[in-house]
Amino acid sequence: MTRRSDRIGDEIRRILAETMQRKLKDPRLHGIVSLTEVVVSSDLSTARVFYSVYGDEEKSEVVRQAFGKATPFLRRTLSENLRTRRIPRLIFEEDYSMKEGERMDALIRRIQEESARSRANESEVP
Repeated sequence: MTRRSDRIGDEIRRILAETMQRKLKDPRLHGIVSLTEVVVSSDLSTARVFYSVYGDEEKSEVVRQAFGKATPFLRRTLSENLRTRRIPRLIFEEDYSMKEGERMDALIRRIQEESARSRANESEVP
């Protein structure tokens, strides 16, 4: 990825986050969605917008549908605020890194608890 596409990705993320917060009226996207990263192709034709959903699989599906419906509005807003000749096509993808991190934390906690119980049981046995 080039510096220019990184810079444009950061700008797109900022514009989209602000638009979602201030102008987008869809309640399915308020309070449970966070934009984590925007990756722009080197020719600036496509922007992959990664988002994280706070909630279960049902909310993830609702948010995916909401982004599908809001894409034309968000792209139009980008065209009004982004200073490029070409406005990239937006592709929204859920970022599972937060959920994976939470899952890994839970696994580590469970292993630590089992290990502590195992040591406690070993020390009780004469």
